[in-house]
Amino acid sequence: MSPRTEKPSAAPSPAQKKALQTATVDPKRLVVRTPDKIEMPVQAVRSSAAFSESDLGNYTLEYLKNDWYITD
Repeated sequence: MSPRTEKPSAAPSPAQKKALQTATVDPKRLVVRTPDKIEMPVQAVRSSAAFSESDLGNYTLEYLKNDWYITD
């Protein structure tokens, strides 16, 4: 995966939004850049609904002030 993040082109459907409330992340699919910076591709999201990159996108997360945040 490239370090560039792909942002979603369309908002998730109501069913997808509901599925995200109980979704988990497959840690094996995360790309660790540094201990406090990871890339999370859409393929890492495990939920009862299917998602594509155009639904969610790929994100870079950083650990800042004791919590994880999506950053560019």
